[in-house]
Amino acid sequence: KPGQKAKSDKHSDLYTDEDPKGTIHGLGFTDKAKAKQSVSKIRGSDRTHAHKMQAAIAMSQRAKVASERAKDPEKKKNLGQAHKVYQTYIDTNKKSKD
Repeated sequence: KPGQKAKSDKHSDLYTDEDPKGTIHGLGFTDKAKAKQSVSKIRGSDRTHAHKMQAAIAMSQRAKVASERAKDPEKKKNLGQAHKVYQTYIDTNKKSKD
């Protein structure tokens, strides 16, 4: 956002890459197949568990917002399915807080 410093705690842009060196490249959320491909890339990356979860959460949020904003019913459905793929990955890989 304008006026915010990079890596600010208040930074909330879903589409800005604050740390390009740590990025897992090739992720997408256009449909279920692309989301499954992306989850596979996230799983296979050499990043920490937290980094993998953050990538999946960002992609899930992007798919959800895009689905809510989509006007074409087919795109809305595809984006919704992508969101579900990411949410399933997130839910099954959360570390318990016990």
